[in-house]
Amino acid sequence: MKFCISRNIDSHLIKDRVPTKYKNLAASCESQLRGACTLITFPHEDRDIVKSNLVGKALKRLGSLTDSQLVVVGGCFSVEATKILNSKNVIFLSLSDKYRTDTYSHAHDVYSA
Repeated sequence: MKFCISRNIDSHLIKDRVPTKYKNLAASCESQLRGACTLITFPHEDRDIVKSNLVGKALKRLGSLTDSQLVVVGGCFSVEATKILNSKNVIFLSLSDKYRTDTYSHAHDVYSA
């Protein structure tokens, strides 16, 4: 799976549209959501690294986002992907707290100090 974009989801339904292991996390973020949301589901297994090039492709396909909040689901977002998504004020749903880069993501975990 590369990514899946779901548009115009009522905020209270986000927790029903995310993969099973993300449901509790989505429910805990529900109070931050208002109105309609757009959900992008990236590869979401623990070992999956969501890199900036994939994020760029998803955002290009998404186009402009006017009235909707953006929620993203992914295994582990690289530093570069996180920077891109932060510029869009997204709500992240990720079970990983690992610090990875696009170029070094598969070899070693790099933890921030």
